[in-house]
Amino acid sequence: MRQTFYNNNDELDLLDVIAQLWRGKVTIIVATVVMMIIAGIYLVVAKEKWTSESIITTPSAGQVANYNAALNVLYAQYPQDKLAINDLQRQLFARFSASISALSGSLQNLEDPLDLKVDQVVKGQNDPLSVTFSAENAKQAQQELMEYIKSVNDDVVDDFGADIKRNLAVKERELGELLISQVEVAKDKKQQRVEVLKQALKIAEASGVEQSQLRQAEFLSDDTLYLLGTTALNAMIVNESTKPLPFDDYYYSTQRALLSIKNLKIQVDNLQSYRFIMKPDLPFRRDSPKRTLTMLLAIVFGGLIGSAIVLGRNMVHNYRDTHQVR
Repeated sequence: MRQTFYNNNDELDLLDVIAQLWRGKVTIIVATVVMMIIAGIYLVVAKEKWTSESIITTPSAGQVANYNAALNVLYAQYPQDKLAINDLQRQLFARFSASISALSGSLQNLEDPLDLKVDQVVKGQNDPLSVTFSAENAKQAQQELMEYIKSVNDDVVDDFGADIKRNLAVKERELGELLISQVEVAKDKKQQRVEVLKQALKIAEASGVEQSQLRQAEFLSDDTLYLLGTTALNAMIVNESTKPLPFDDYYYSTQRALLSIKNLKIQVDNLQSYRFIMKPDLPFRRDSPKRTLTMLLAIVFGGLIGSAIVLGRNMVHNYRDTHQVR
């Protein structure tokens, strides 16, 4: 009897294989239709996956302007310690990037994981970033991605706002204490001056110097003040007691810095830790399941399964016939 797949020379007889498949075409068609039905049911019941994408970068100078103004007030006395505005922009974006990456990891670890992903747009560079979120429909993916970005930004802004408020409170207390200490120093200086004049008066009285013995008194030391005479010294003591406290320029610069902080209205409402290059888009093509690809695979697998059934069935029949003849 003729072999099922090979001729007498042990060569694969493709024509015979094709003939067998043609004779079993009904079986192949039925298997293909069954697989297509199964694929159709899968497409109906399978969860759809839609992905919305957004591209973000560092905030603009205008988005950090109010916060930068608060820093100018905070570091008014030591401007060299203040962050440059471009460093502030990068610092905010770095905090945003770290926070949204941490959120992505936590969502992946949920019992029912959520697919929020953060990737570099340009490999090796952390700016700009691509942020994507997948959901069961296009609108949901877009809305939830926007909410996650906004939520992370709000947390970062709140942290920076709380930080600047704490720093300003500490600075205000520090400047207030510094002013008090300078007032005490000024009082001590005034009292010391009065004591020096009183001591000079005693010497003048003991020496019998009533009127000034000098034509120029600009360069008198404390030890030679008695030469001004008792009349002048008494007048100077009265004047010194009622004269305002002497303050230097440092006192007034400290007072100016304190008033600036007290009158500062901290506004972080418009502070942003990112800027959109592309807002979350509304996807128009779903990621899965793919209708066309799924149906093509169903047809291929259906054809393969049908062909395997046909060829296998013919092999079994041929085997039985061969053994019956023997």
